[in-house]
Amino acid sequence: MTTAAPSAPAIAAPLLWSTLASLGTQVLGFGTFAILARLLGAQTFGLVALAALVIDLLLVISTAGINEAVIQRRHLDEVDADTAFWGNLAMGTAFCIATIAGAPLIATAFHQPALSQVIMALAAIFAITPLGAIHTARLTRDLRFRAVASRNLIAALAGAIAGIPLAFLGFGVWALVAQRIASTAALVLASWWSYPWLPRLRWHRQSLIEMVRFGAYLGASRTLNQLNIRAAEMISGALVGPVAVAFIRAGSRVVEVVNQVTYMPVQQIAMPILTRVNHDPAALREAYLKLSRLSAFLMFPAFFGCLAIAPLIVQLVFGPGWEPVADALRIFTLAVVASQINNLIVAVIAALGESRAVLSWTGAQIGLGIAAAVAVAPWGWQAMLLTGVLRGYLVLPYGFHLLRRHAGIRFRDVLSSIAPALASSLLMAMAVAAGLHWSPAALPLPALLALCLPAGALVYLAAYLWQDRTILAQLSALLATRRARAGV
Repeated sequence: MTTAAPSAPAIAAPLLWSTLASLGTQVLGFGTFAILARLLGAQTFGLVALAALVIDLLLVISTAGINEAVIQRRHLDEVDADTAFWGNLAMGTAFCIATIAGAPLIATAFHQPALSQVIMALAAIFAITPLGAIHTARLTRDLRFRAVASRNLIAALAGAIAGIPLAFLGFGVWALVAQRIASTAALVLASWWSYPWLPRLRWHRQSLIEMVRFGAYLGASRTLNQLNIRAAEMISGALVGPVAVAFIRAGSRVVEVVNQVTYMPVQQIAMPILTRVNHDPAALREAYLKLSRLSAFLMFPAFFGCLAIAPLIVQLVFGPGWEPVADALRIFTLAVVASQINNLIVAVIAALGESRAVLSWTGAQIGLGIAAAVAVAPWGWQAMLLTGVLRGYLVLPYGFHLLRRHAGIRFRDVLSSIAPALASSLLMAMAVAAGLHWSPAALPLPALLALCLPAGALVYLAAYLWQDRTILAQLSALLATRRARAGV
């Protein structure tokens, strides 16, 4: 049996369910993160963050981009799916064994002997994740984001149930380890429940070669991208210690929540939607610019709002002892424009099957990013984070070159799609910062946020709609599609 996606993609309904999935999962996941941070402290968090950094980087490599190859293939038969499943599982098992064997060496490299046992425990993730990876890829391929919403929420809930009680009981780092493993296992079980497909014990050598050939470039690109993003954490872990890593990780975790709620819903549907129109240049351009407008409309106000109220967020979420996180949060939010553009460029190039171009695009960033981070390491982790932000903007011209070359989309069209959101967000951030500056010092933190957030949202919406009202048609289509499907 061969499955093929519909030829006319609808952005609205998948985006809605993807947004619901991200919102629910991030509220629950971030709540768990904040509770554990207060209970365990920066030292414990930093140690596990170092171990998770190693696991996350290797996890990207272990999939060899096979999941993306499943999503990207225009026609997928059951033999292809079976091949992808067993190929993923074989790679994951091999990485699990290799990581356990290499854990002591990794701990030595970071000068943290206690890191070894944590890495050994988290290595189980390599063997667990592949059991549900192709199920998830097939759900994504079919744009079944209602199922993804349930799956992600179950995983976040399982992590909270496992981690929080252990933290209260004094298990320290093992509370965080249990949270991660329980979440991964629940994600696999929920994926099988959402997509009840039982892979058969068979595979096709040529199919695997084709998927790895395509996916290897994407896998390498994603690995390099993670190295770019998390270079400051790695270098800080080796040169400064776990506490600096904890501050960076806490700031990036706040940004991840904002990113998951505002951009990830768009990113999850971008590649499958763009893949379905990759044979039609006009339709591809239209879909890309719609995704660009929507993602900027959602992302920019959220990130620039965080920039304006960073100290308040840290005070509310993490409490005393975590004040340096505000620096990390401010720096991360400055990267939003480059991040939004870069991620969509990668999505459209990958949808066109140009995985080598994705690799060259990411490779152009990593050398610059890591070299700059090492060069400014004596000035502290804040300087290293700033170099990462600067790198994102310096490589944009090359990204626009690839976008024009492979998709025929011009720089000025992209700029037009994001300009209203950028201008409105900057105005909103300045208004919120001014309001905080002139607010009474005795005003409680919850009251201050209750005043600033709605006021900032009103400023943003008014400024945006004054410049561009086409977003209303897209949002209206989203709601209309949802009502139509609900009535079926």
